[in-house]
Amino acid sequence: MFIFYTLAFLLTFIIHGLTTAVNTNDFARILTRTHNQTLNLSDSAILTCHVTNLGNHHVTWLKYDRNTSTFLPITVGEQVFLADKRYSVSYYSISPDNSYWNLEIYNIQLPDEGIYECKISNRRQSVAIKIHLHVQIPMTIKPSRLYVEPGSNVELDCMIYNVNTSSITWHFSSYNYTYDYHHYDYDIHEKYQHEKNISKSQLIIRHAQPYHSGLWTCTYKRQKRSARIVVEKGLLVV
Repeated sequence: MFIFYTLAFLLTFIIHGLTTAVNTNDFARILTRTHNQTLNLSDSAILTCHVTNLGNHHVTWLKYDRNTSTFLPITVGEQVFLADKRYSVSYYSISPDNSYWNLEIYNIQLPDEGIYECKISNRRQSVAIKIHLHVQIPMTIKPSRLYVEPGSNVELDCMIYNVNTSSITWHFSSYNYTYDYHHYDYDIHEKYQHEKNISKSQLIIRHAQPYHSGLWTCTYKRQKRSARIVVEKGLLVV
């Protein structure tokens, strides 16, 4: 009899373990991987979270808060917890076990930049992925290509929306050599302008010489715009 009860107990334990394993395998999964997403200021952001086997669980979107060093909830299911009407959540299913839960942010601004987390959890387990949203300000350089004779004056305009132009830096590179152009301050000057929310950093090369030929790049944070300058005698001869 003792052996019978022992076998019964072991059988129950094994069945319980198998059931737990099945339940664990049946827990929701997120097929989207952690990644970076870069958009321009004023664009609309759609952060996608592809989910399988959601069942009765809820998809939660959170954003990392630097002040508290924690992730704060933005949405749970279809409920949005922000007063900011630019934030919304949408979802659609492609099969009974496959659904997409999108966090949408309209007219994105610089404070919207940060780390967002898509998470599914219960008391026993959880799964999550992170999306690093970068917001960049549109940036242009004019002209992007320039051919001039030695001794000519060259002007490059790097323009960006509503930014302190002192944050813009210039760099030079050439196929033949690289040098710090600030060593040639008598040749090169920078001017800064700000008008109608457009900031402009202007690079001026006086009496350009062949050693100024190369790639001139203006940089702001992660953004770069480059202009190719060729200084060569006889370029303008027809």
